[in-house]
Amino acid sequence: MPQPVRRFAGVVARHGGRVALVLEHQSRWERAHWTVPSGEVEPHETPEQGAARELAEETGLVVAHDELRLVSTSETSSTSWVSRAWNFTAEVEDPRLCVDDPDRQVHEARWFTPHEAITLLASLPYAPMAEPILAHLRWGARHGAALGLRALTGTVAAISSR
Repeated sequence: MPQPVRRFAGVVARHGGRVALVLEHQSRWERAHWTVPSGEVEPHETPEQGAARELAEETGLVVAHDELRLVSTSETSSTSWVSRAWNFTAEVEDPRLCVDDPDRQVHEARWFTPHEAITLLASLPYAPMAEPILAHLRWGARHGAALGLRALTGTVAAISSR
């Protein structure tokens, strides 16, 4: 029987040398954490469309899906599921933030320096979410190749950076 596949997409939104993060509380986390705007890609959406929609819902920032640049992909799996994720980056023109998250998981959106963003993202409790973004913020396009395979409490994650 094929494993169900869930698709997720996130955006490293930038403006004036700063990075937008959202304060999000997911039920499996003990507390809220700062992360990039992200969420599940709807069945009718491409990863780019889902990323642009999530960015708008969680921050109010508007970017056309064709203006997004892919920076990493990852796949995490267990014996019962597969999760695929795409991370994009985009420069935004209008930096005004306004949270309108229909899932009610995002409590705040704020701009941070890249150094501050790296410090905050390093505390995320889910490595497949944090590591690709951290690699992009630390090394950007210079990083390139695969970050490798990593065993994570019963899951295996393959992460690559573009």
